[in-house]
Amino acid sequence: MRYVYVTGYMLIAAIIQLLTGNFPLSFMAFPLNIVFAVIWLFILWRLYKESRAQRFTRFLLAPQTSILSIALFIVACMVIGLFPQLSDAEAARREGILASLGCYNFMTSWIFIAILFLLLSNLAIITFHACYHRKNARWRFLLNHVGLWLALFAGFFGSSDTQTLRIPLYKGEPAREAFDMNGASYHLDYEMELRSFSVEYYPNGRPSRFAAEVRLGDEDALLEVNHPYSYRLGEDVYLTGYDVEGGNESKYCILQVVIQPWKYITVAGILMMLAGAVLLFINGPEKI
Repeated sequence: MRYVYVTGYMLIAAIIQLLTGNFPLSFMAFPLNIVFAVIWLFILWRLYKESRAQRFTRFLLAPQTSILSIALFIVACMVIGLFPQLSDAEAARREGILASLGCYNFMTSWIFIAILFLLLSNLAIITFHACYHRKNARWRFLLNHVGLWLALFAGFFGSSDTQTLRIPLYKGEPAREAFDMNGASYHLDYEMELRSFSVEYYPNGRPSRFAAEVRLGDEDALLEVNHPYSYRLGEDVYLTGYDVEGGNESKYCILQVVIQPWKYITVAGILMMLAGAVLLFINGPEKI
C-alpha cells in the first residue's frame, strides 16, 4: 500500500508541475518559510503523539518509507547531475516533456520539492520517535538523523532567501547595482570599488593567478579566485572574472555576491553528521 501512496503522491507532483511550471520559490521567502516550517513540524509532532496508530503516521514511520524517499532523492540528484541546470529564463526557453517536468531547473520543480518534503517528514517523525519513545536513543543515531535533517531543511527552506548576484566594477567608479542570474537589477546597501588588479602568468603565457584589491563598504579586501571574502555573516564575495585583454592593466573585474542566511544551519547539520559518523566508527553499529 505504501508504494501506492508514494506513486500517487509523485503523480500529483508531476501533474502540478506540468500544469503550473516550477514552484514559485520567492513565495516562500522569509518570514513565510519560518511560519510554514513551524506549522509543518507542529502537525508532524501532533500526528506522532496523538495518531501514532493511524495508517498515515505508520506510513511515515516505516523503514520502507525511508528507503523509498532516499531512493527517490538519489534519482533526483542524478537528474540534477545529468541535465544542465539553467536559470529560470533559460529553462523557460527549453521545449519538450523533460523541460515541462522541470529537468533543466530541477531544484525548484514540484517533483523535487515533493521528494525532499517526503524525506524531511520521514526524518522528522523518526527523530520524534527516537526522542519520545526510546529514552535510551544513542547519540550517534540522533546526530546522524538530526544532522541530515538540518542540512536538508536549511537547503529546502533557505533556498528562497538565497541570492546570487554579479556586479561589474570599474577602477575608480564606486558601484552598488548588481544583477541576478535572470538579469534583474538589485541595489546593494554598500558600495564597491576596484582599486587595483594584478595577474601572474605561467611560462606558457596562461594566467596562473589573478587578484583584485577592492573596497567593500568601509573595508578593503584582496579577492582571488576560489578564495571568497566573508563580508558579513552569510554573505560572501567572489572574484569571478576580469578584462582578459587588459591583463595587469585590467580596467574592470566581475564580482559575485552570494547571500546565504541559512548557510550556518547547513554547516551545523554537516558537522553533526560527521560527529555521528565518528561515534558510529568508534562504537560500531547498534540499533536504538
